Amino acid sequence: MDMRHQPAWLRWRQALATGELGVWDLRLDLETVHYSPHWKLRLGFPEPERPDSTHFWRIRVHPDDIDTMMTGMREHVRGLQPTYEARFRLRSNGSGYRLVQSRGRVVERCTEGRAVRMVGTMLDLTDRPPTPQGGLPEGPRGAMEAAPLVRPFHQLLTEDDSHEPSQLERDRVLAMVDDLLQDTLTQLAALRPG
Repeated sequence: MDMRHQPAWLRWRQALATGELGVWDLRLDLETVHYSPHWKLRLGFPEPERPDSTHFWRIRVHPDDIDTMMTGMREHVRGLQPTYEARFRLRSNGSGYRLVQSRGRVVERCTEGRAVRMVGTMLDLTDRPPTPQGGLPEGPRGAMEAAPLVRPFHQLLTEDDSHEPSQLERDRVLAMVDDLLQDTLTQLAALRPG
């Protein structure tokens, strides 16, 4: 079956399973971010199921790229751009800096209109394979420890459909971010040889 004709949740699940595509779920109000487990493992980070503080990831962005990345996010959060998109170098845990393309969209705002949640994708554009290795120990990260997110995006894709509120949340979020997947998969297909 052509991937474009599959249900959105199935396309997301297949993309996540390969680990080539990272999905992030950012809670701006809590300053936490949850990355898909295969993505964190690909980059060599422990505790793949746990969320991290936004600081934990921000300090991994190359110093020459952080301003551009943050400007793109601020412009989208403030409603100046329809989506967030940035290309930057991200320091992995073992294979140095990786060039990544990140896309995202605000999926939830509070009653005052402030963005509280964004969901997006991250694609590794580096032409060498990742070589994750040691580096960060397992266990608590002190000031880097993050509060858990309520139903991170990757869990919305894998939980039992019998949970009605989760099904509604999953459908709402998927409807808002499905085009991000299509753009990212198109970009990924263009990068593959052959």
